[in-house]
Amino acid sequence: MMGSKEFEWSKETYEKSISSKCWWYTAYDAGWEESKDYGHDLSADDELRQIVQMEHELGSIPDWARQIVEGAINFVPCCGHPQFPRAYLEAVSAIGAEAPPAFVHGCYTADRHRKERMVDYLFCLDAWLAGADAQNAAGELTARGSAGIDWTAVCADLWRVLGERTELKELLVERLLHRQRWWVKSLVWDDDARDLFLRDQYLGDTICDGDHYGNPAFKDPFFTEREVPRVKRLEARLAELCTDWQWFKDNIDCSWLCAMKAFRYLERMLRAIGKERPPEDGEQIPGFLRCEDTYPNHDEAAEWWKSFLAALQGWWQGYPGEGDVADDVSRRLGEPTPVKRWLVRLFVRRLELHAQDAETRRLVNPGPGARRGEAALTK
Repeated sequence: MMGSKEFEWSKETYEKSISSKCWWYTAYDAGWEESKDYGHDLSADDELRQIVQMEHELGSIPDWARQIVEGAINFVPCCGHPQFPRAYLEAVSAIGAEAPPAFVHGCYTADRHRKERMVDYLFCLDAWLAGADAQNAAGELTARGSAGIDWTAVCADLWRVLGERTELKELLVERLLHRQRWWVKSLVWDDDARDLFLRDQYLGDTICDGDHYGNPAFKDPFFTEREVPRVKRLEARLAELCTDWQWFKDNIDCSWLCAMKAFRYLERMLRAIGKERPPEDGEQIPGFLRCEDTYPNHDEAAEWWKSFLAALQGWWQGYPGEGDVADDVSRRLGEPTPVKRWLVRLFVRRLELHAQDAETRRLVNPGPGARRGEAALTK
């Protein structure tokens, strides 16, 4: 509750507001003064001032609204997520239902199908590491019916990309395998509490401390895998062998399975391992994992995003738009109320900054060189 006194736009007023609790992964998350260090002046944002005033005039804010702000709105995925735009629509549905979602499909979340796809690629790498022929690995994957992919072509291309075996390549593949298996095990979903995949392997502490990203029961798994003694020994040897080890280390660490282009990123890493060096500026990375169906088409995503923001803007102002996206937004939000209007206006401002500051900008404002995917938008 903001209080009944006359509204004054100030640091104190802002920091007491619920509207100040939803700026993760934007410049505003730094704070009232500190946002200037990131190219934004929070105190000069007139739209945000009006949103906070709107909240002030509501008086008492229901607990469900606070939970939505601090959860579904604050933790929209910073890179868009492979199931874009699911998390954004779920935030809208939560506002309409006046109830926070039971699970936030944001950062550090991945569904069963995505994990199974990664497991198939990791099987390929494990076979290469074991010295098996590409044809044998492809035969097993084909017999499983895994993902309907031409595994003969994938394995042949992967073996070619990795090239002649060396100790450095084998150790880099081993390190990459461990990290990716960790992501498969530690990322969560509605029906996956870090208890479905790789139950026979200790890859790091899954009952860890730290921050969360919308699902408080599951803490940030980024760091604990790196503390495993086996990993430390492996990395120590790589530091001795590899001139570019710091580049490889940083990129293996940040190879999130929940990233929209995780499999395209895997192609980049494997190509670098095969070359035993980072990619050169402007170097084209060919696609060889047949993974275009694992991330959405950027042009379709950008078109949807524009319509989505316009629909939200129109709804809170009392001018519902036309078209499929606007109709869907109106259906999810239901009858307007003052609290819903404030939440939607806040959500719009959050998304505007999100598209500027977060990795989502690469999806909703793609450059001409961005590789387009084939996955349908998750609506």
